[in-house]
Amino acid sequence: MFRKWSLFMFTALALVAAGCGTDDANQSDSGSLGDVSTGTGVGQLAPDFTLAALDGESLTLSDLRGKTVLLDFWDTWCPPCREAMPHLQDISVEFSEDVVVVGIAAGQEGEAKVRSFVGTRGLTFPMAIGSPQVFQDYRVSSLPTTYLVDGRGIVRKMWIGGQPKAEYEGMIRQVAGG
Repeated sequence: MFRKWSLFMFTALALVAAGCGTDDANQSDSGSLGDVSTGTGVGQLAPDFTLAALDGESLTLSDLRGKTVLLDFWDTWCPPCREAMPHLQDISVEFSEDVVVVGIAAGQEGEAKVRSFVGTRGLTFPMAIGSPQVFQDYRVSSLPTTYLVDGRGIVRKMWIGGQPKAEYEGMIRQVAGG
């Protein structure tokens, strides 16, 4: 019981801390992609990360350059996150040639619960449990938070809260040209 409570508190504090960053001007890295700064604002280079995917492979955002990435921060206890998963799965199949959907779970209920959730729902897109640093870098303060990153690694759109499938598809078509 204490372990579960500690894990919950750690994750909750990490999510709160993620919303308490500095302003975007202090999060720039002018050495990336010419004069494009690194950050989570539209037009900025998305912060790179490497996480262990649930399939055991290493998942690095910059390795996905050349494809549009729909990056979804979520967790198993979050009703809007749960509702979005079938849409994200459909998008991952429908746009598979040009788009990679990546799920990053907060994992507050543990990795086993995330694995069970993913398996039960037949989710086939890459999935990982995010580190507190990744949640902070992406300024995730509520779930779901979703980013659309173009093939150059530039943030093109950010959504807070669940969106209709058509909203995601429309932006993907604009960005990926599909």
